[in-house]
Amino acid sequence: MKKLLFLFLPLLLQSQNVPIGTWKNYLAYHSASYIAEGSERIYCISNGSLFFIQKEDKSLTRLSKITGLSDVGVKQVAYCEEVDITVIAYENCNIDLLKNNHIVNISDIKRKDAAVLKTINNITIKNNTAYLSSSLGLILIDLLNMEIKETYSVGGQIIINGCAFIEDSIIVATNNGLYSSNIENPNLADFHNWSLLDVSHASYDNVISLNNTLVVDSSNQIISITNNNHLVVAFSDSIQIDNETCIKNSKFKNIKHAYIDNEQNLWVADSISGLLRFVNYEYLETYTPEGPIRNEIYSLEYSGGKLYQCHGGHSNFSSNSLINDGVSIKNNYDEWINYDFDKLGNARDILNVVVQNGTEYFASWYDGIPEMKNNTLVYKHGFSNTNGALDTTYYSNNRIRISNVKLDSYGNLWALNSEVAHPIVVKTVNNDWHSFTMNQNIVGLFFDDLLIDSYNQKWGIIARGNGIFVFDDNNTLENTNDDQYKFLNTNIGGGALPSRYVYTLAEDLDGEIWVGTDEGIAVFYNPGSVFSDENFDSQQILITEGEYGQYLLSEEKINCITIDGANRKWIGTEESGVFLLSDDGQLDLQHFTERNSPLFSNKIIDIAINHETGEVFIGTDQGLMSYTSDATKGAISQNATHVFPNPVKENYTGPIAIRGLITDANVKITDVTGNLVFETTANGGEAIWNGRNKSGGKASTGVYLVFSSDIYGEEKMISKILFIH
Repeated sequence: MKKLLFLFLPLLLQSQNVPIGTWKNYLAYHSASYIAEGSERIYCISNGSLFFIQKEDKSLTRLSKITGLSDVGVKQVAYCEEVDITVIAYENCNIDLLKNNHIVNISDIKRKDAAVLKTINNITIKNNTAYLSSSLGLILIDLLNMEIKETYSVGGQIIINGCAFIEDSIIVATNNGLYSSNIENPNLADFHNWSLLDVSHASYDNVISLNNTLVVDSSNQIISITNNNHLVVAFSDSIQIDNETCIKNSKFKNIKHAYIDNEQNLWVADSISGLLRFVNYEYLETYTPEGPIRNEIYSLEYSGGKLYQCHGGHSNFSSNSLINDGVSIKNNYDEWINYDFDKLGNARDILNVVVQNGTEYFASWYDGIPEMKNNTLVYKHGFSNTNGALDTTYYSNNRIRISNVKLDSYGNLWALNSEVAHPIVVKTVNNDWHSFTMNQNIVGLFFDDLLIDSYNQKWGIIARGNGIFVFDDNNTLENTNDDQYKFLNTNIGGGALPSRYVYTLAEDLDGEIWVGTDEGIAVFYNPGSVFSDENFDSQQILITEGEYGQYLLSEEKINCITIDGANRKWIGTEESGVFLLSDDGQLDLQHFTERNSPLFSNKIIDIAINHETGEVFIGTDQGLMSYTSDATKGAISQNATHVFPNPVKENYTGPIAIRGLITDANVKITDVTGNLVFETTANGGEAIWNGRNKSGGKASTGVYLVFSSDIYGEEKMISKILFIH
């Protein structure tokens, strides 16, 4: 099946000047793995993402679903000069053909049922045909007609790793030997028409032709072989050219691919150092688009003008993932830095972060709480320097498993520590440490999210289907005699959760606690009554359609809930993408999936929001992206506003955003003579105008005045908008 798409090359925009509805790509590009040359571009695959370098000015351009690609996880790329088509193959065997900024998607292989694992291992271009070496055989794509032509088989479940041509022969490297046949044979789909050429080696990872000579990659030491009038053999730490020149460089950490282009530049893809360019075999430059160090996400946090992408992990709260890449941090100029294992004082598996006046506290699922300031480690808080408050697990004298850290309204730092007798830990503003018990069996006692509500109560998720706890220290940290705690479950009077498997907690702008489970959402509308005799049970939201009703998202596993400036709920699910719900959850305002949007995946890990710009950061299992929404956090008092775009030019048809308003302000737009053109209520601190008057027609050329009034009815003119037709 073919589908026509369009490629949109991204523009660089300041975060304040991004139109509503804009998607942005924040994928990782540090681990380069493959290189291909186009007529004017050098393509590079890195972390499963694709970018290219314009040969003329060496500018970098990212390609993704946001710019028009049809999938994620790029595996191979190749270029056919005769028809000016770039062939892009994905991990799931989807295929894109890129020509003149148009994309034709061929999804037949992706959709094909197969008894073996489907992989595309290599692409060879010959006579306007792309030969795809795969686990399904040698698949031929007719690049003139942009369709699959046929598939050649060499027998059984033999995996083809590479393909080459010498005179009238076609040769394939497989996991079962080297096979050949005559290219003119009309029935190469029949494996009987192939001959076994060589089986003397244990593996045949690739084959290429050089001056009518076969060059075979049959060594475990060889990483890649390429030929563009020069034979380039890549090893993990060196490059060999034409069997004569050996190149070594300190930049070579873990080479994955190497290639000499038509201008005789040597390009090296290194999984640690990125994409390297050499001129006259001397290192010149590294090309790495800005982005996080890796695509894997455990949690997201936006604080102090920075986005924190934590990369740690564990296996259902038991064994550590042992990820040393720490956390990637983005500023408002889309520049990234990384705190790794070394910078964090040898802390691994970073799960969460909280920021206080520029000081960053990180939750490590192995090494306690590293504290950073100005990109420098201040302390690594552990057992010895907290008077034992940060205790080690009962079976280890060095493992401290912190799942989450949060700040209360007084500035105290709170943490959850798993597999210990005193799992609730606090560092006061005076740097005193305390820990609290809830008298639980510490074997298999794991915690997940922590939330501190407006009553200063601590809500925590007990992992592995053990519900929620609520803890109240009664604001007497040194006196444990008045502490209270309660465990919430599915019982009536005991929380009435829809399920004990809880994955996320959020407090909205009304002080209500929203809970995400594997059976949808529940809300505690009266959280201050948890320790009273009043009914405090959670309630599910009933959505009715005619005579029928169903609890909100009751068939979904909810991975995250994030509240925006208009008190709307951004819901991330395990399998169904992102839902944007109204403040009360009754209305489904938007639903993004990988089919109806550029969303990389329907599996959402976490969501964070920049409340000043409305940018919603969406972490998926395939990487990070963002969407510019129409809501921001409202101002306490009306000061300067920001209108974008302004002026509004004749070719602009999108929404006009007015930011910096007081919360839920009433906004009126008039012409200069005072005639009302448009009226609305702000989403938090942002109002949206579609550029049309009350009759539905497009606003005429001229100046328009923006008035805002608060809840007391006080109105003032806050901005002007110029329309140009």
